[in-house]
This record gives sequence, structure tokens and C-alpha cells, in this order.
Amino acid sequence: MEKKISIVVLEDEKHYRETIQLLLDYSDCFTCLKAYETIKKFYREFENIEPDIFWIDLNLPDGSGIDVIEYIKKKRPEALCIVCSFFDCEDIIFKALKNGADGYLLKGEPNKKYLQALTELYQGGAPMSATIAKKVILSFKEDKASQENYALTEREKEILKHLSLGAQYKEIGATLYVSTETVKKHIKNIYTKLHVNNKTEAVTKYFGLR
Repeated sequence: MEKKISIVVLEDEKHYRETIQLLLDYSDCFTCLKAYETIKKFYREFENIEPDIFWIDLNLPDGSGIDVIEYIKKKRPEALCIVCSFFDCEDIIFKALKNGADGYLLKGEPNKKYLQALTELYQGGAPMSATIAKKVILSFKEDKASQENYALTEREKEILKHLSLGAQYKEIGATLYVSTETVKKHIKNIYTKLHVNNKTEAVTKYFGLR
């Protein structure tokens, strides 16, 4: 049997936390490694937990999940973090993304959506609830002249747009009729030109997300 994808959940609301735990543990592909209700308890055990994905609520009783994401990314830059929150205001969305969130879901989505999003994230995507994705798209208002200063090619701009919509490398390749390796090379060039280290930073910098 294939190894299940392990998730650590940070969520203070007891009923919701237990619901997510059951959803994960009864799924075919996931398991809830640990679940925490406070940041303090999470930090206390952080060095001893190594999940595939961190599931983070933002409004916690002893602090902000956004700060937790920043903490995780500083300690483990390669870690995958997905937000699941009621908050859908632009400032919070963009701050979470800039601090390293790899995906952003709203509470109240169907359980199937959560499992699909976790799979997508694990496979290299950047899943977002439709409402969040729409806000991100509408925020692409950075001055065109500033964008041109980055000297991205038309193909690099095209790939960056697909990345911003959460497309995976193989999906971008299929859409543009190029190999996944070619997509990766373009993305590496994008990172170099924008002076960033990951797709979230690239999208937020190029499209002027606040």
C-alpha cells in the first residue's frame, strides 16, 4: 500500500478540528499526523513533527496563523502550508501568501474539495478556493512598465500567469505544448529575473500583490 500523505492540523475550533481529522484519517490518501488547538502547543512539538503538509487556521487564540506560516517557512523552506480560514479580505489573503502560504481555502467548502486541494498541493499545485482565486486575479494591477522592467519573455509571462492560477507544471506543459522540463527551465529563469525563490513570491512580486 502506498504511503499516506501526512497532515498536521492547527485549528482551535474543536468540532471543526475533529471533523478534519476524521476526513483525513478515513480517506484513502491522507492521514492526520497531529492536531493542535494553540500555537504554543504547536511550537513546543514542532521540531519532532515532519508532516508532508501543514494545515493552518489564521485566527487562533494565542496568535495569527500567518505568523505560524512565516515561522514554518524560516525553519523549513521546503514545507508545504495550506490556509483554511473564514477570512477572505484581500489584505489577509496577500499577507498569508507573501509569508509563504502555498494554498488558500475557505472554510465551508465540500470535503471533496479539501481532499482535491491537498492532492493538488502535494503534486506541486497552488490550490485556492474560487473566491480567493478571483480576488487574486482582480488584484493583478501592477503598472505594466514596472512589469516590463523584469524583462520576462512572453512565454515566461504566460507560464507565470498559469502558475498564479494554481496550475501544475505538467498542466502548464500540456496547455503550452511543451515538456514539463521546459516549463521548469522557464520557471527557473523567472525566479532569477524576479530575484525570488518560489512560485508564491514570483506571483506576488510580478503581479503586485499587496
